[in-house]
Amino acid sequence: MISPVQIATNRYAPPGAQAINMYQLDNGETLTLGQLMAAVCIRAGANMEAQTIPKINTMNGNTETLTTASGYLQRLAEDTIQVSEWPTVRTWLINVLGVESSALPTYLGNSAASTTTTYAKRFQAINAMKVKLEALTRQAQEDMIDVQSMINKRDVAFTTGTSLIKELGSSQNNIATVL
Repeated sequence: MISPVQIATNRYAPPGAQAINMYQLDNGETLTLGQLMAAVCIRAGANMEAQTIPKINTMNGNTETLTTASGYLQRLAEDTIQVSEWPTVRTWLINVLGVESSALPTYLGNSAASTTTTYAKRFQAINAMKVKLEALTRQAQEDMIDVQSMINKRDVAFTTGTSLIKELGSSQNNIATVL
């Protein structure tokens, strides 16, 4: 835990000032304001990274769903989904993609069904999937923008913290040279 401690000493105070702020750790060690700012920046960067990772994992899952759904959509359009496969595909579309069961045909047809009937059922399934795929694609784009924003904030925090640490090191070396 870091707590502020005011020290009143002319040796460390700027001219005309009564006191300067120092920051103290639980073990009594003091931090300068620069060290504290560097620690805060680095911690902020780590927090942004911790928020980014779950978002990226969610995006990966959504990408897999989009890939599978796109494959089914293409196979429906190309008429390569077998009638016997349809119940499994339909269940996936309802449970995973979230397509309303009433929007999907119960079966695609059979060998005795006319080509027009089979085409109409496949077209119905394609339209039902298209709505969900468009929504997932929009969500994926929004998620990508969010992740990019989080990464940018993380990078700024780490860059600021790193710059402060370099400045602190440079200042200490300059002070040591003068003394």
